[in-house]
Amino acid sequence: MVDMQDCINSISVDYTLDSEPKYSVTQASKMLGISSYTLRYYDDLGLFPFLHKNDAQKRLFSEADLKWAKLIECLRGSGLSIKDVQQYVAMCNVGNSTIPQRLEMLKPQRENLIRKIEEEKNQLKLLEFKIDYYEKMLSKVQ
Repeated sequence: MVDMQDCINSISVDYTLDSEPKYSVTQASKMLGISSYTLRYYDDLGLFPFLHKNDAQKRLFSEADLKWAKLIECLRGSGLSIKDVQQYVAMCNVGNSTIPQRLEMLKPQRENLIRKIEEEKNQLKLLEFKIDYYEKMLSKVQ
């Protein structure tokens, strides 16, 4: 089983994230721009392996949990299914022996994002052309 520090090392550029649980679901939701429902759903699916609950069984997020939530959203946004994210988290929980499998899981997602970025760049070029065209047309009319 992996520990919290290993997870922090894998999600924090400077390896320093506070693992003290202190943010409610509502606070975390506002900080992340992710709905409370989605955060609870992710937790119910086991995607937050180190999430704490207080005596009243209310979820409490740490800075590390917030960063982990951003990673989950990144994985989802890159095209991974919930089932694949669960698999990724399960591999993380096993520890460093699964790094090769995690790496192979992430490489195609990077390629997906590169493709999406290129598509969006092309769409932006077309929109810029159309805006420029319309602005020139309007300036001729006036």
